[in-house]
Amino acid sequence: MTGSGIVPIEEIGNVQAPPFVRLPDLTTIFTRRAERLEKLAPGHVLEGWLRFMAAVSRAQAIALPLLPPGYLPGPENLATAREAGRPALESVHWRDDPTWSAALDAVLAAMADVAKPELAERARADLAACDAEARAGLIERVLALQLAPGERAFAPYLAAALQLYWTRMAAVLAPEDVGRPERAPSCPVCGGTPVASVVSGAGSDARPLRYVCCGLCQSQWNEVRIKCVACGSTGGIAYSHIEGAGDTVKAETCDGCKTYLKILYREKDVTADPIADDLASLQLDIMVSEAGYHRVAPNPFLILGEES
Repeated sequence: MTGSGIVPIEEIGNVQAPPFVRLPDLTTIFTRRAERLEKLAPGHVLEGWLRFMAAVSRAQAIALPLLPPGYLPGPENLATAREAGRPALESVHWRDDPTWSAALDAVLAAMADVAKPELAERARADLAACDAEARAGLIERVLALQLAPGERAFAPYLAAALQLYWTRMAAVLAPEDVGRPERAPSCPVCGGTPVASVVSGAGSDARPLRYVCCGLCQSQWNEVRIKCVACGSTGGIAYSHIEGAGDTVKAETCDGCKTYLKILYREKDVTADPIADDLASLQLDIMVSEAGYHRVAPNPFLILGEES
């Protein structure tokens, strides 16, 4: 680059596009999330909740190696989905795969070791009273991000089990198995919804990169920095944060579709985590909601449903 900051034309061809997708690392994702939640908890107005969620993350890490083998789509199915712009794991029929149910049982068992055992035992007893079809119905409502009010107590455990199920499948894919999604803001790996986005590192042209984070399979996909994830607009984008709370987490709002998505800046804190920091910044949700914006999608651990 010259002193004027202009890239010589002969260098433009050497600029490489950033990887489109980043797949989850099973060896670290849940333990690092637990550590982040434990770091954010002391003195927080939601300290008890954040410590509970740290225990859920540790339970996920414990349960992970205990899961039975799962089922992935074959190479032909992956290629078909990629060419059509559909999620790579769309052909995985979770109802026919016992892994998700085993994940739920493993998380509940692990919770007895890392948190108040009475909470996990109560949830385990209630879920044990459900037959397979009723359990599947619960999972369907979690995937639809809509639990009934009486089912909210199950949300953390159900969400944790589903994260385990899809995160493990996503982790064993190859980046080349994943194509760009036909419809935003769906995750190109599992079809889930974004929970936040992160800005970190630097691309080949020395600019920080932005990745949108799936709340289900924990995969991340590249997007331009200033763009609404929901509608694709690059105009009317603004950023809000809570005064005095630092600027690691901001809300990216769009005046076009009146949605917002949290955005985390890892240059401010390298330990920032999409799920953990989203849960710890609910005051920001309240602020932008009162200004007339609604979330692109809820955090899977905060599926509230409608009051009856």
